[in-house]
Amino acid sequence: MRSSLFYALAGLLASACSAPCTGHIEATVLYFKQAPRGQFVYANVLNKPDLGTQQTLTREDKEYGTFPHVIIIEDPEMKYRGQRTVCFDEFSKQPAPADIDLREKEIPRLKITN
Repeated sequence: MRSSLFYALAGLLASACSAPCTGHIEATVLYFKQAPRGQFVYANVLNKPDLGTQQTLTREDKEYGTFPHVIIIEDPEMKYRGQRTVCFDEFSKQPAPADIDLREKEIPRLKITN
């Protein structure tokens, strides 16, 4: 009884924190990082594996984990703040900034256009 109540509450909380998926490409948010304008969304693409790259991510000089299809989404308006999933159809690839952390050099940077 307690375990079923736990799972019911966990499902309710998870659905309350995620917007419905409205795009054909779905990515799970790993974490957010402050950007010069807005934020960067570090995400793992679930259903379009050729979009991201396998990457071991670090946060505050500690290994965060290795993920198979990592992308960085530029989010200047912070419209994805607090979301667990980002869904989209259209995007443009962005150039890497000159001062990029060399550990992130191979991660595709995207700007979602839809």
